[in-house]
Amino acid sequence: MATVVMVSCCCETDLQKRAEELCQYVPDHELLERSKNYMTEDFYNVLDTMFHLPNDEDLAYEWLYYFVTGNGGTIADYEVTGVKRTDATHAVATVMVRQKWEDGSFDPETDIEEHRLYMERVGDEWLMSDFDEHKADCIRRLRNR
Repeated sequence: MATVVMVSCCCETDLQKRAEELCQYVPDHELLERSKNYMTEDFYNVLDTMFHLPNDEDLAYEWLYYFVTGNGGTIADYEVTGVKRTDATHAVATVMVRQKWEDGSFDPETDIEEHRLYMERVGDEWLMSDFDEHKADCIRRLRNR
C-alpha cells in the first residue's frame, strides 16, 4: 500500500511544486477515487455527482470528461508555468497542457492549451479547489437538470 505524503507549502516554489503534483489528479476522462485526497471536499463531491449521473444523462454532460484532452487518444502533459497567491489560503496556477500522442509527438501550434488550476489551503495542505472554473459549470448543470 502506497503512503500518501501531503506537504505544507509556504513559498511560491513550494506552491509550484504542489501544483505540479496536483496536476496528476485533474479528472480528465475519469475521476479517480484517490483524487479525493488532493481536492477540496466540495470540488470532489460536485465532480463525483457529475461523473455518476444516470446513463441517460451522461452524453448531455460529455464535456465534463474532457477537462484537458479531447476524445482523440492524446495524453496530457502538464507544465506549471506560474503560481499566484490570491490571499493567505488561495492560489491559482497557470498550467500549460500539451496533448501528446502515444508516440510523444504534438503540434506546438494546436496541441498546447493554457489552463487554470485553483488551489485552497485546507489545514496544513494545499488542495485542488477547481480547474478552469468547472466547479461552477457543474453546479449550474446540476441545478438545471
